[in-house]
Amino acid sequence: MRLIPMRGGGRVLFCGQGFIQRGIRRKEEAMEARTKRQAGREPGEQLLYHQDFFRTFREIMKRVSTTRRSMNVLHDITEAVARSMGVKGSALFLLDRRKGVLEVVSSYGLSERYLKKGPVLADRSIKEGLEGMSVCVDDVSTDPRIQYPQEAAREGICSILSAPMVFKKKVIGVLRVYASVPTEFSMEDVDFVEGLADLAALVIEYNRLVSGAKQSLEALKKLTGRPARKR
Repeated sequence: MRLIPMRGGGRVLFCGQGFIQRGIRRKEEAMEARTKRQAGREPGEQLLYHQDFFRTFREIMKRVSTTRRSMNVLHDITEAVARSMGVKGSALFLLDRRKGVLEVVSSYGLSERYLKKGPVLADRSIKEGLEGMSVCVDDVSTDPRIQYPQEAAREGICSILSAPMVFKKKVIGVLRVYASVPTEFSMEDVDFVEGLADLAALVIEYNRLVSGAKQSLEALKKLTGRPARKR
């Protein structure tokens, strides 16, 4: 059973069959987890691994600063995270709190059949993510947190890493990556996906802000009968 440190300091998620434990991780557990993460990777490989992640972040940040099409940036994020991690695919979900569902806004590497398998219920599909926790599911076929295990198996999905999209301490959705082989995601993987999830949240909220400003300008034009002056 693996340990993955969570956001918020002190919260710990036990992966695999897993459950959540709140509290400070014991020193011996922390050392054991750190040793396991580092055991399979040589120093040179670790450097290349980190360089690839930083390169991905830099490229996406350039896209954020040079394009006004937020959907293009979100697609770049889902594609980049899947390619950089060498996994089957990824998807960004927005939380509809009124309906209690997670709605796909961008995906990469996943079939239409899988994406349209049915409503993704927020309280039945790795619900810990909506509490601000990153969750790794090592085996989707046996983990009770998976809402559609049979559909995941048909899609060829073995493991999932889910990270919350957080904006101003509020979870607005999740970013998930899907591996086609049994995968024990490392702490570096978790950090990388969390970072891209935060970036996606920023892009989405910025788009909402711009859309709101445009609507306000249009409303002002109708009230005054003349174009609103842009500052």
